[in-house]
Amino acid sequence: MGSVTIIIGGVRSGKTAWAEREAIRRSESAGRTPVYLASGVAFDNEMKERINRHQLDRRQQDWLTIEQPVRIHESLKKLPSESIVVWDCVTTWLTNELIAGTEEHQILEYCCSFIDGAALSHDLLIVSNEVLAEACGPDQMTADFRKIIGELHQMMVKLSHTAIEMESGLALVRKGAVS
Repeated sequence: MGSVTIIIGGVRSGKTAWAEREAIRRSESAGRTPVYLASGVAFDNEMKERINRHQLDRRQQDWLTIEQPVRIHESLKKLPSESIVVWDCVTTWLTNELIAGTEEHQILEYCCSFIDGAALSHDLLIVSNEVLAEACGPDQMTADFRKIIGELHQMMVKLSHTAIEMESGLALVRKGAVS
């Protein structure tokens, strides 16, 4: 049986770097493949630069990258058996699903199905941004996003073995323990 670790924090808090280091540590000690499950889509120059930077960061390690911007549960069939998976990131994936017109109940179902399936044999490290403390604009999409991400975070913490809050590069364990 695998494990589920959720890492939530503000922008540039060190979430991805921590998740990648942890995945490499686990993959080296267990002889398992590190997998980067990418939800980002290079739709502008800033996102292209972020994707390129993340790819360069992983280049020295033997990562398998799987791009899955929507329908995250469909990535289960692409994962090598018993791998260490970093899913980066939930907020980007949620944005992609909302833009694609996916209904809220489907989004929650896709995410729950993915986590339940991955936890059967993979170590899953899920990266997400904490955005609920930020000011909310007047548009409906932003309000919907905030509602759904809050529900997703609560669901993921319930399904996780370990929940980590990242702050200024510090991993604050809020549930469970880092194995």
